[in-house]
Amino acid sequence: MRKSTIPVVAMAIAATLIVTGASAGGGVEIKWDKVVGADHSKLNGQQQDRVAKLLNDVHNTWDCQGSIAKCLAEGDRTAARHAGYVVRMVRKGKKDEFIKAGVLKRKESAHPDEVVKIKNLDERPFAGGAEAKVVLVEYACFQCPYCAHLAPKLKQLKKRFGNKVAHYYKYYPVRSHEHGVVTAQAAWAAHEQGKFWQLYDKMYANRESLAKKNVLQYAKQVGLDVAQLEADMKSSAAMKAIEKDKLEGMRNGVEGTPTFFVNGKLYMGANDIREIMDRIGEELDIVSGKISK
Repeated sequence: MRKSTIPVVAMAIAATLIVTGASAGGGVEIKWDKVVGADHSKLNGQQQDRVAKLLNDVHNTWDCQGSIAKCLAEGDRTAARHAGYVVRMVRKGKKDEFIKAGVLKRKESAHPDEVVKIKNLDERPFAGGAEAKVVLVEYACFQCPYCAHLAPKLKQLKKRFGNKVAHYYKYYPVRSHEHGVVTAQAAWAAHEQGKFWQLYDKMYANRESLAKKNVLQYAKQVGLDVAQLEADMKSSAAMKAIEKDKLEGMRNGVEGTPTFFVNGKLYMGANDIREIMDRIGEELDIVSGKISK
């Protein structure tokens, strides 16, 4: 699982810096109809009070200045998404300090100090629109349990965003995974035959049985030319592509799998499809001008 790049102590200190000091009782009334990405009606009374206090206590992080509650009332889009995040986290039972630090991480995801340039995307498999306004790049390993859990859920991106988003896959075999390299080689070879996603689905569905003989069976089941696949797996081109992705990922700060970049911005949130889709939605707001760059 990808490690947080923010030390725990630093997160706690940073979280305290975004507190305004206003209380729910004396704060701005919450405009629940303006909240994006969460249904406040699913909160009980105690949870609503807690959300209201948090929205009044925590500063908005972009565009509108002041508490999230104040900026939400003014129609600010960042505040609307922050409010949705707070509602979701309160429903999950997360502690206040976790939520405050999470708001800060949202800012770092959407407006980082550095935006990296990810290369060779035209040579890598993707799902979605070729001319998409938002590019999601995933560095992953086929033997990674977190990648396998998330893989089928990522299909929701197409249903939710259509061709507005392109999901690219980068090979990042993890050293501790015995079959990380061979599965990356197989995936690269499958891409050469135009069947990357078919083998992708099959290998993630069988993550605990990824010895080469099993992978070749999966390849046959999804209609690949197995002899050609084996030849391509052994090629220098396969290892060159994998090494290129791995080194690039390391330079870009990848510490584990899966790691995502949204338009070159390191995603700092949870590896949860709901949070990933919200981050993509936020990036669409940025590229469309609803949130300033």
